[in-house]
Amino acid sequence: MDVKSAFLNGYIDEEIYVEQPQGFIAKGSEEKVLRLKKALYGLKQALRAWYSRIDKYFMDRGFWRSLSEPTLYIKSQGNNEKMIQDFKEDMMKTFEMSDLGLMHFFLGIEINQEKEGIFICQRKYTETLLKKFKMESCKTVTTPLVTGEKYQKEDGS
Repeated sequence: MDVKSAFLNGYIDEEIYVEQPQGFIAKGSEEKVLRLKKALYGLKQALRAWYSRIDKYFMDRGFWRSLSEPTLYIKSQGNNEKMIQDFKEDMMKTFEMSDLGLMHFFLGIEINQEKEGIFICQRKYTETLLKKFKMESCKTVTTPLVTGEKYQKEDGS
């Protein structure tokens, strides 16, 4: 899911005035300035205004913020696909959104979503590094982590 023009969805608490933009100047009111009601891209307060709005949205719906990552919201109610679909529909009523489908890549990390869980790897990045340093035929070694370890959601914070 992607909120279209996310920063433009934030409400501003303070009074901010701007000059009329080129091409939109009202005839007879050329000297007037405009008061912003919502954030604009490039406005220093835009990120804070958007975060405040989306934070309120999630908190009002029973989510809680992760202690280690305050922009991660968590709501534990099992694995109910209907609940997830209802939540997506509610978000789409509140914000103009695009449904991008299942995520396959994020910041260069490959994501595989299967019934057993969500698996991530950096195969493409690793192959790029090996080629860059001419090490494509090097021998593999075991991972520094314990192999086969199963992590539970209770393991994180």
